[in-house]
Amino acid sequence: MESFLSIIVELTVGLFGLLLLTKVMGRASMSEATPFDFIAMIVVGDFVSDAIYDPKANIFKVLFAILFWGILIFLIDFITLKFDRSRGFFESRPEIVISEGIVDRNVLKKNKVDMNHLQMLLRDRSIFSFREIEYAVLEPNGKISVIRKPEFETTIRADFHLHGRAVSLPSTLISDGVIIQRNLKKAGKTEQWLRDELKNRGIEDPKRVMIAEWRQEDGLFVQTVHPS
Repeated sequence: MESFLSIIVELTVGLFGLLLLTKVMGRASMSEATPFDFIAMIVVGDFVSDAIYDPKANIFKVLFAILFWGILIFLIDFITLKFDRSRGFFESRPEIVISEGIVDRNVLKKNKVDMNHLQMLLRDRSIFSFREIEYAVLEPNGKISVIRKPEFETTIRADFHLHGRAVSLPSTLISDGVIIQRNLKKAGKTEQWLRDELKNRGIEDPKRVMIAEWRQEDGLFVQTVHPS
């Protein structure tokens, strides 16, 4: 019975200690945290779990660990606030992954982001086609910020008294030089048709294509790999 009571006390104190640390640090939700914030909270949480499973640990050690870790985080926050050069090491920096409509392959590789993941981030911003993007910035928290091309900025068709028109979901036919056969089939196209379309644009090898999209109302959109 005493052991159960000890676990209850340690969990309760650990929980409120973590909540207090989070409040004092002024962090946003974990989905908006930087990699450093995420690691910091995992480590603090580990202190609490050790207190439960390690008989040598006690509540005072847990509180000391949380307090000391909080002090370290405050010091790092102070350093990053006062010395701009340190932010790149502790928090990472925003990276421009699309500039003037062109995907920067080197930045994607540097940040370990592939085309599929980039498309997922864009879809999360309700952007389903690369042709809509002028600039895109990969933020330190892993999300993406986008500036659309002027012709794709959000407007309400009713403002112009325009009738609605049908839209379709874009199909990715080539991603990072690889032809996606299943999407070709869904789009009702063949690989030979795709290769002919690329040749018409002066592209002999599909491996030179960074992204190729097909949308019924717009046709084929192709962006090649640009040399470094």
